[in-house]
Amino acid sequence: MTILITGGTGFVGLAVVEELLSQGKSVVTYGPQDVPPGARAYFATLGGSLACEVGDVCDGTALRAALQRHDVTKIIHGAAITAGAEREKRQPHPVIQVNLLGTLEVLEAAVTHGVQRVVQLGTGSVYGAQVKRDGTLEPETDPPIPDSLYGITKYAAERLACRYRNTRSLDVSVARLGVVFGRWEHDTGVRDTLSLAYNLVRLARQGEAAKLAPQLPNDWVYSRDVARAVALLVNAPALHHDVYQIGTGQRWPIEEWCELLAQRFPAFSYTRAESVEDANIGRVTPSPRPPFSIDRLRDELGYEPMFGVRAALDDYLDWLDKEYLPSR
Repeated sequence: MTILITGGTGFVGLAVVEELLSQGKSVVTYGPQDVPPGARAYFATLGGSLACEVGDVCDGTALRAALQRHDVTKIIHGAAITAGAEREKRQPHPVIQVNLLGTLEVLEAAVTHGVQRVVQLGTGSVYGAQVKRDGTLEPETDPPIPDSLYGITKYAAERLACRYRNTRSLDVSVARLGVVFGRWEHDTGVRDTLSLAYNLVRLARQGEAAKLAPQLPNDWVYSRDVARAVALLVNAPALHHDVYQIGTGQRWPIEEWCELLAQRFPAFSYTRAESVEDANIGRVTPSPRPPFSIDRLRDELGYEPMFGVRAALDDYLDWLDKEYLPSR
C-alpha cells in the first residue's frame, strides 16, 4: 500500500508523514516543495519508505502521472491555501484554484487511477463566525455557514467530495480539523495565520510578554493527535460517514498553556489585552467556536486524543530542540 499526501510538506502534511512512516507505510509527498533536509534525515530513521514529488495540485496530468509512477493506492488530500483577509483581497484566484479546483483534480485523478480511498482534510472554518458558542459542534445538526473565502472554498470542496462519494463510487471522506498546533508547524507561505501556541512559545523562548486578545479560539488539537486520527481514517477497513471531525472533544483554555510556559520560561509573562488593537497575540485568529464532537471517530475507530496541555507542551518543546526544520 502506497499513500500519496498532497500538501505533504506543509504543517499537517509532515505530521501525517511522520505518523505513517512510524507505522512502516510507504508514503509519497506531492506539493510545491521537497521535504526539508532535516525532516528527511529524521524520517529516514522511522521505517517505511518516503518519496517526494514536486508538483502542482491543480495539474491533473502531473498528479495522475505521480499516482501511476508510485502505484498509489490511497490519497490524503491536504493541499490548501489557508488565506487570511488580506490574501483573500489580493489573491482570490489562487485560493479558489488550489482549494476547490485542486480538489477536483485530486478526486478525478483518484477515480481515473482506481484509488482505494481518499481522506480529504477539511477545516472548522466552514462553520463561520456566526457559529453557536455553547456545547459541541455536531456534523449532523450544526450547519456550516462559512463567511471567508478560505471557509467557502473548503466547504465547497467538502461538498464536491461528498458528491463524488455518492455518484462516482469513490471511497472518500472529509476530516474536518480543529485548530491544529504543534510539531511541524512552520511558515510555509500558504498559511497566513500561525497558531497561538506557536507564537506564544516563540515569545516565551525569547523572554517576552504576551498580551492576549480578548476573544480567542479554544478548540485546539495537537498535531500528533491529528496525524494519528488521519492515519486511522486512511487505514480503516471501511468508513461509514462522509464527514468526520478531529479535535479533543473539549475546550482547551489558552491560559493553561501560558501558565505552563511561564513555569518553563520564568522571564515570560502574559496578560489579557483590553482590545484586539492592544494585543500581540491573537489579533488575527480563527473565530471562537465550541469544540468538535468526535463521537464518530471515537465510536467507529476507537480514537481518543493522547495529548493534553502539559503532554503537548513537553512533546513540542522537545521536538523544537531537535531543529528538524529551518528557522525563520
